[in-house]
Amino acid sequence: MSLGPSLNLWVGSNGAGKTSVLEAVSILSSGRSFVTSRLRSVIAFDQPSLTVFGQVAQASTIHRMAIQVSRDEERKLRLDGAIARGQASLSKVLPVLHLTPHVTDLISGSPGDRRRFLDWGAFHWSGGKAASFASLRRALLQRNTALRSGILAETALEPWERQIALFGEAVDNWRCSFLESVEPLFKGLCRRLGLGIELELQYKNGWGSMPLLDALRQSRSRDVKMRTTALGPQRADFDVRRSEERAADTLSRGQLKVANLALTLSQLQAAANIGISPVLCLDDIGAELDKEFVSRVWQEVLETKVQVLATGIDIERIGLSSDRVKDANVFHVKHGVVELE
Repeated sequence: MSLGPSLNLWVGSNGAGKTSVLEAVSILSSGRSFVTSRLRSVIAFDQPSLTVFGQVAQASTIHRMAIQVSRDEERKLRLDGAIARGQASLSKVLPVLHLTPHVTDLISGSPGDRRRFLDWGAFHWSGGKAASFASLRRALLQRNTALRSGILAETALEPWERQIALFGEAVDNWRCSFLESVEPLFKGLCRRLGLGIELELQYKNGWGSMPLLDALRQSRSRDVKMRTTALGPQRADFDVRRSEERAADTLSRGQLKVANLALTLSQLQAAANIGISPVLCLDDIGAELDKEFVSRVWQEVLETKVQVLATGIDIERIGLSSDRVKDANVFHVKHGVVELE
């Protein structure tokens, strides 16, 4: 498929394969499916692996990307004809965001889901410094391995703690910068989308106000007993709050849906504001939202001028006005076969 730089729409009946197109883009960018946590379940029934490849145009440069995932989840990555060092090299070239019925409930969901939200921003706000994130994970792994081994001398943890502090505080700064960029946009979106409630974002770094190295040293005795690193950037989180209450405890199901949409749209707008242009995948957003609300979402999306990939059973369900559709690439999907209108 050759996609346009703005609107690209896929229409077809349920089960035709529309979501698979967006899922392929997600896998190429992040190595993950937004539909399922088990990537092997995406592989065709009679095939040993899946392969996604594509080209990404950035200014005057064309990047060629590919990922192959086997049933045992072994991965092969290529970028511009060479073996890619890791998924981050593809993510940097192809940032992707999703608004779908499968979208994670960030507000009342798990801290791990919110950390992924933070780290998407932190990675791109850092300019794609994947090595810092990898070094942090490696240092945490080494400290936890030492703790599980039952070491006797707590000072033996010092080298890993210095590494955790060095890379952890860098990651923390990027997370903070990202969330600070998102918060005013999130508040504005909540108003424009008609939530009618003032919400704020409250970041928690995972260890408190003291320098990270000091916090790790103070926690050694407890960590030796627990045999794991109990605090640090791996515990980072953020709360969505309504005055003194957690939004997750006070918002209705409908209000949570609006607030979650506002979070993803503010993430999109914040990225666009600093020159990052994510591809936005909208999977059947008309399925659970009324026409007026979908129209408001489209208004916010189109103002960012990002490339949009959207699906629906028909054009009306997608929710775009006729004057917008005439400038879009429209694809019909039937039994897994895609044809340009």
